[in-house]
Formats: sequence, C-alpha cells, structure tokens
Amino acid sequence: MYALTLLGATAYTPGSYAPRLSPEAEVPHHDHSTSSWLREERASPQARVTLTVALRVEGEALKRLESTFWAVSTPGDPEYGKHLSNDQVTALLNVSHERVSAASHHFAAAGAEVTVAPNRDMLTVVMTAAEAEALLSARLHWYRHSRVKAAPRLLRAAAGYSLDASVAQHVSLVGELVQFPHIAEKATTDAAEPASFSAAGGEEWPKGCAAAQCDNFVTPAVLAMRYKIPAAAASSSTASSMAVAEYQGQYYKTSDLATFGESCKVDVSIKETIGGDLPVAGVEAELDIEYIKAVAPAVPLTVVYNSQYSLLAWARQISSLENPPLVHSVSYGNDEKQQVSAEYMQTANTAFMKAGARGLSILFASGDQGVCGREGCGFFKKRFKPDFPAASPYITAVGGTDFVTKSVVGDEKAWVAGGGGFSDDFAIPAYQAEAVAAYLSQPDLPPKDMWNSTGRAYPDVSALAGQVNPYCVVSSGRFAGVAGTSAACPVVAGIFALLNSRRVDNGKPALGFLNPFIYKNPQGFQDVTQGKNTGGMQEYGFSAVKGWDAATGFGTPDFDALAEAVDQL
Repeated sequence: MYALTLLGATAYTPGSYAPRLSPEAEVPHHDHSTSSWLREERASPQARVTLTVALRVEGEALKRLESTFWAVSTPGDPEYGKHLSNDQVTALLNVSHERVSAASHHFAAAGAEVTVAPNRDMLTVVMTAAEAEALLSARLHWYRHSRVKAAPRLLRAAAGYSLDASVAQHVSLVGELVQFPHIAEKATTDAAEPASFSAAGGEEWPKGCAAAQCDNFVTPAVLAMRYKIPAAAASSSTASSMAVAEYQGQYYKTSDLATFGESCKVDVSIKETIGGDLPVAGVEAELDIEYIKAVAPAVPLTVVYNSQYSLLAWARQISSLENPPLVHSVSYGNDEKQQVSAEYMQTANTAFMKAGARGLSILFASGDQGVCGREGCGFFKKRFKPDFPAASPYITAVGGTDFVTKSVVGDEKAWVAGGGGFSDDFAIPAYQAEAVAAYLSQPDLPPKDMWNSTGRAYPDVSALAGQVNPYCVVSSGRFAGVAGTSAACPVVAGIFALLNSRRVDNGKPALGFLNPFIYKNPQGFQDVTQGKNTGGMQEYGFSAVKGWDAATGFGTPDFDALAEAVDQL
C-alpha cells in the first residue's frame, strides 16, 4: 500500500468543454418520497470526505480470477486448497501501473490524499467536500434516517456524479456515493417469565448463563447442545482465526462483553480491532461478538470496523491485510434492487472472489424480512426482493430458524422473517444446480411470476435466528433478547472457524470459500422441513422441505457430521 499526494497542486476545476461520463448512470437519483433517508444540508466545503474508488479490472483478468477461485475452492479439483498469496492475487488482476498512475494523479491533482490498495484495484481518496464536488460534478448532502434516530448521517451525492472521460476509462465506480443502506433498529426483548420446560420431542432447556434474565433465551449452552459442539473443540481450537464486520455507529463496550462472558462462562476477548473503536454499546456489534465467541471462544477474534456504511471499504480493509482472519461474518445487506448499480455488485463480487482465492470464508446474513426484502413485495404486482450480498454466488448466505416448540432444544422450523429466495441478477452456480433442481421439482412453490427460478438460490445454511426463543445478549449494561439472521451468521461462522482449526492443526489449508464443500456434504446439516419465510405480512414464501430449500438451505449445523466430512477432505 502506498500513498500519493501532489503537494502544491492547484485545485482542480473541470472545464465546461471536457466530456464527462457517469460510471453508475443507471442508478436513479435519491427520491425523498420513497426513501427512508431524508436529505439535509449540503456538506460544508471544508468537510473531509473519504471515498473508495474502484479501478477497472479487465475482463480477461476477471475470468482468470474466477477460474482460480473455483479451482481452489472445489473439493476434488487438483488445485483445491492451493490458495494464493496477496501478491499472487495482485498479479492475477494485473491492473496496469499506467491505470493506477492515471487515476491516482487525477484525484491528487484535485487536492486529494490518495492511497493505493495492495492489489492495485482500489484507491482510498481523502479530500474536502468542495474538492470532491468539483471533481465529480456532484452536490454532496447529508442524509438522516427517518425512523432509526440513532443511525449516523450519511454523505451522498444528491443527483449522481460523473468523471472526466480521460479518467472514467480507468474507474469502475466511486463508492458508495449513490447507495443508501437499509437500516433497521435491532429490536430487543426483555426477559420473560421462565417457561415451563418440557423435554417432549427434544432435550430439556439448559441453564447456560448465571443471569436469570437469560433463562428463556438462546445461550451458548443451547447452541452447543443443538449443534453438537463438543466443549473440547470449542476450548482448544486456537489454530484458526475469525472476524466480524461492523459499520458506522456499531461499537462495543468491553464491560458488556465481560458481563456476558462471566455470566455465560465463555471467553469474549478480542484479539484486535481494525479501524478503531469507541466505548459505546451497539447491540448489533455486541450480538456478533458475543455469539461468534460463544461458539468458538478459543479462536482469536478480529473486529473489522468501518466508519462508513461501505461494503467496498470493508473489502479493501480485509484485502489489504497480509494475514487476514480466515473466517468473516458480515451482518449486512440490502435488496438487489436497492443496489441497482451493476458496477457496484461486480466490484463486490470481485472482492469476494479475491478473498476466496486467498482461502478466506465469507459469510453474510440472509436478511430479516422474508421473501419481500426491505422494499416489500408491492401492492398490485407482487414481486419477491432478493438480497445482496446474500444472493451473490461467491459468498455463503446464512438464513434463520426457530425452535418448533418454545424452550425445547429439538426440531427447528424456518423463521418466518428469514431471508431466502432466488437472485434476479445472478444465475444458478454449478455447485448448487442439482440441489436447486430437486427443490424446483416439488409442488409447494410460490406463483412463478413472483420470483426468478433461474437465479442463484439462497440461503445455503441456517441457524437459530427467530423470536420463539431470542438470543440472550448483554448490551448497554443489561440482558435482553435479540433475534435476526445477524445472530445466525456469526454462529455458523464460529462453527466453521472451529472446523478450520481441525484442518490447520493437521497441516492442511483452510476451507476457504465454503459452498462447494457444503453442497457436497448435505449430511453435515440437520434438515429443516417445517415453516415458510413469508415475512409475516403476506401469504407467499418458500417452504422448508426435505433436502435443500430456499427458506433454510440445507438446514442447521451438525458439528460432529461436519467434522467427519472435513477430516475426509
């Protein structure tokens, strides 16, 4: 990584004669009548703005990257497990020095401080708002969320942006100037009266945490019982590594983590925080941290924090690390239709392939709005809204379940609000073609005009996420119940971090991109055959059935069966 600043350079002023191009021209301008983000004042001219600039990667280089990604990720391929170094990824992308220099100097000449990512495919640009507006022919405004009052404000381009044609040929996009993230306030549930625990059809609810407030909630002990995680595996797996991603405003308090760890008898220590942290409680961040460590307390944990709501900035952070954590849990997503920019999704997918080529496992939560997503299914012509990145073919999507019987550790059903469905943008990848074909052959499917039966199907797997028995979390000094696939995702990530330790301890490479392994080993999961992910607001959704389905994937983890499959690789 290196920085470039042209000292004494004059401020850039775009000439009226210079032809300009808009890299994300298809993205509609912000519409206050439909958006949950409200436009406020224009950015102060001297405000400092940080932008992620994705440089163009040529088509042949992308084909080489994807070919390598599949080869090193697919069990049985001669190249399986032969992951690349970061330098090898850089060589594969082959972004020319001329391209990097032209783009860097263009931004630096406008007064920016420019840092080039190690793979030479991204720039981090820091400049004043006035300089950015002139360079991008944009008006930067602050935006406030209309419902989630605690959400930090975003700086976005009110009516798109453009670049001089001379540099636009080198740039895929300037992110995320036109993307508005979905934000939902994480609902918490106060402790309920202790349930009358019955073991019929399951096992008695374990007393996993000392705090009485946790008695009716999912705890580390409940997860260990249901997903068959041996105490020895959880406490001795130090050879692996894992990370959670947190975004603007989602911090953690060490006192909250300590309270959870003491009550629930787990080590919730953090090895490293990248990107800074403030001692302010964020329930989303603390849920991620407490439950990935609940499953894998001995595995070193890194918190990757980004001060913006920026998937691309997070991708740059982890790709810039020489020795990144092997497993990453990300509780982030939007509807595909809210991303709108093909350039944006391609840039994100390239980042996921880079990670997989290096042997990293990337897991995303599938969303908490069922099949209708954040936008809803509509009123007159109903249409399901698939999630991104959950519907990306290059990541592992984690859906949600509930216990069939409240407070009985036993069979699970699809959580009604768990995200799942079929992509409108990406085709069915080869690794899931057989499983998806079997699902599409069964009769209990929603009306065909509401979804794309040829798209990448998700989730791949699931874990407990619903409101029958929420997770017991400590946040802001108190115990509360929290639900969501953002709980399921770190749980599954923690389990695969434990499985990675088995590999590394035996001198084998990490699992890397997980989906080819998952779809070859459905016996590693406890099948879920009840429930439907309608979202609760309308009648249609995908039903959980025997085998893979678009509500729960292959079901929930069985650690013993997964460990056996991993040992046979």
